[in-house]
Amino acid sequence: MTNGQHTEWQRETERCTRLYEGFAEAAPFVNAAYRCIHTFFEDHPITAQPAADPEEAAQRLRVGASLQMNPSLATADVVDLLRKLGAALAEANPDLKGTARALEGRSERLLLDSQDSVGKEDIQRLFASMVEVGELEQDLATFLLTLTLSSLYRRHLQLTGETLRTELWREGHCPLCGESPHYGLLRPEDGAKQLECWLCGTRWVYTRIKCPFCSNEEQDDLGYFTVEDREMCRVSFCRRCHRYLKIIDARKLDAGGDIMLAIHNLASLSHDLLAAQEGFAPGSGLQWVNPREMAGAREDY
Repeated sequence: MTNGQHTEWQRETERCTRLYEGFAEAAPFVNAAYRCIHTFFEDHPITAQPAADPEEAAQRLRVGASLQMNPSLATADVVDLLRKLGAALAEANPDLKGTARALEGRSERLLLDSQDSVGKEDIQRLFASMVEVGELEQDLATFLLTLTLSSLYRRHLQLTGETLRTELWREGHCPLCGESPHYGLLRPEDGAKQLECWLCGTRWVYTRIKCPFCSNEEQDDLGYFTVEDREMCRVSFCRRCHRYLKIIDARKLDAGGDIMLAIHNLASLSHDLLAAQEGFAPGSGLQWVNPREMAGAREDY
């Protein structure tokens, strides 16, 4: 990660603190996590996979076939990153010291079970298991999962991502790795809708009136809602498949340069709770809502 990217997440956190009520409390925690990622990859540079052949990649995209690039991840890198993330978050919030110890123990077992390499499914199972036995809350598990995997994927797939002709892509899932998006944006210059892969960071333009998860184009089945005073974040939903994603209206932001949607996603988790209350599930499969939050919301009615 370059120094420019380092200042980028700090700037985005500050912007989200101004835009989203309640995010100020979480901002130091988010900063600690991103600072840890920055330091880790300064000390552990990742060699990107060789780029896919540009012409072969373009041909796949033309026929609607994602490259489905899912690299093997060095177990030692994953374990070291998880340990450092746990320590950093425990320092930012001492109440998480027990969580950090549990994460270190799980990481050690991962190293014993998979000494050479792991895939994203192994890391997903690790966090799901921690949630199941009560070692992690769901939202924190999803935060650590996405931060760990995305930071590794973006570096491993950087060379192919830089040459990928996303203008050829018309599908709702990622053209590079195949994941479904959790968020996107409306471009400030023209209002075009771009989806962003939470895993590898690829962005692509997608039809405004179409569900990226079931391809429904019936306007009466599609909609969105916003929250008062936070209209820059839309929850776009489909009544046919009952799934949603979040769209940041970048036209409403005074944003110079790129926008880190992952941080806007963290700042707008209340929108995920509202979507769940309305009966919609995340099309990405990423669960950001704790069961106790849903239970508390039901008690309020």
